[in-house]
Amino acid sequence: MIKNKSRAGPPQQQISKLLDHFQSGRFSESEALAVTITKKFPEHQFGWKALGAIYGQTGKIHESLFPNKMSVQLAPQDAQAHYNLGITLRKLERLSEAETSYKKAIVLEPNHAEAHYNLGITLKEIGRLEEAEASYNKAIALKPDYTDAYNNLGNTLKKLRRLEEAEASYKKAILLKPDFAEAHDNLGVTLKAQGRLEEAEALYKQALALKPDYTEAHNNLGNTLKELGRLDEAVASYKKAISLTPDFAPAFWNLSGCEKTVKDAEYWIDKCLKVDSNYLEAKLIKAALRYYQGDKANFINLMQPEFTQHPYMRSFSWVFSLAKLPELHFNRWQFFDSIVKKSIVSRPFYEFGVWRATSFKYLIKYFKKGYGFDTFTGLPEDWDTGNHVEGKGTYTSNGNVPEIAGGQFIVGKFEDTLPSFFCERRPMASVINLDSDLYSSTMCALNYSKSVMDKDTILIFDEFIINENWEQDEFKALNDFCSKYRLDYEVVSVSFFSKQVALKLIGI
Repeated sequence: MIKNKSRAGPPQQQISKLLDHFQSGRFSESEALAVTITKKFPEHQFGWKALGAIYGQTGKIHESLFPNKMSVQLAPQDAQAHYNLGITLRKLERLSEAETSYKKAIVLEPNHAEAHYNLGITLKEIGRLEEAEASYNKAIALKPDYTDAYNNLGNTLKKLRRLEEAEASYKKAILLKPDFAEAHDNLGVTLKAQGRLEEAEALYKQALALKPDYTEAHNNLGNTLKELGRLDEAVASYKKAISLTPDFAPAFWNLSGCEKTVKDAEYWIDKCLKVDSNYLEAKLIKAALRYYQGDKANFINLMQPEFTQHPYMRSFSWVFSLAKLPELHFNRWQFFDSIVKKSIVSRPFYEFGVWRATSFKYLIKYFKKGYGFDTFTGLPEDWDTGNHVEGKGTYTSNGNVPEIAGGQFIVGKFEDTLPSFFCERRPMASVINLDSDLYSSTMCALNYSKSVMDKDTILIFDEFIINENWEQDEFKALNDFCSKYRLDYEVVSVSFFSKQVALKLIGI
């Protein structure tokens, strides 16, 4: 928006002509006229303000900085001028300065909804999420139909791990604007994080119906299909994302997680690094893949202070220190398939941490009988993964206990349910799938299920490696358990992509 708030200057006819050019999208003509006005009337704000807006509209962000600064200097009481400068500074990633400009605009015009909204975006990019949330809420209070504000509020709440509130915010955006493809996609990501995979799939497909060339939605759909075990469909989605955006590195990375062999996975990792040589996870996993093929040079070269403490490198170092290099898999489904082949399928399996039973449903196809243990109300305590804290109650299924043929579910905290369950004689386990996350829960599950373990039982840990604090969770529980009972273990399979490790106990 261009409004003049300065001393007399160019004739009204010239101002009107410039505005007409600008509003009609004739940016070359409006730019030329604005430059003429700034030269003839350098002390008049209008020309500078117009030139800044024109440059911003045509993507000349660096060029827009000086005229926007001149506009503020010549009319320091013009809220819109401060707002325009804030927009430019944020696009230039000068976030602290952008914050200052938006706040000046708000002081001058407290009901400037767009200034509150863009301040929220800036604060989120800085990492001050609670303040960003407050700014979005202020923008919405001033402009209740502000769909973009609801969408970005959802993004902030999602970042804060407040998924149910994020869901509500995205749904409000969609209610106000049913064809808002980005809100459908973001809602899908939020539902996937809650384990509601089928609902997430439907939302991505709705986003793509609205915006068929939506690269991120194709990629996100692929991620959900992979979680559902529909790998062929996932591959098709990732490849569609790449066909739309050939340098979209995340899709190449995700394709590597759909492969069966080290060489095929490496093919996609190489593609990923070709389009983004700074993709750190790909650079690190490349070293592990080379190591599995007998070439240790990449891994050795990365063993320097910059990388040695990265959780990937710490995970690789542990795996490579094992007496025998375990099988390597690239997703949970092929990992499970390999474990089934090694197990005694006539025995039942036990799963500690069922959530929405995605893994349970897959395993029951092979073992026919399974026991699942969960509160079904989420984590019993906070879980500090290192990068963030998963709060108590995360991974809830809202008390919904699955009904699956062959499945028996024991509801409650492990310390309450396991003593009475395992005080009776139970059949020996083919597989024990430990998706307990927390040290305390994993240790409890191991202690009480020891009676159904023998040398043929395979223990699967679902969050064993790769997380920032992985050594303090399931890994620590296993080693403390083995120390307590004087046991050892042989690792038979790992997946760096799904963070899983499978092993057999020695001396049980």
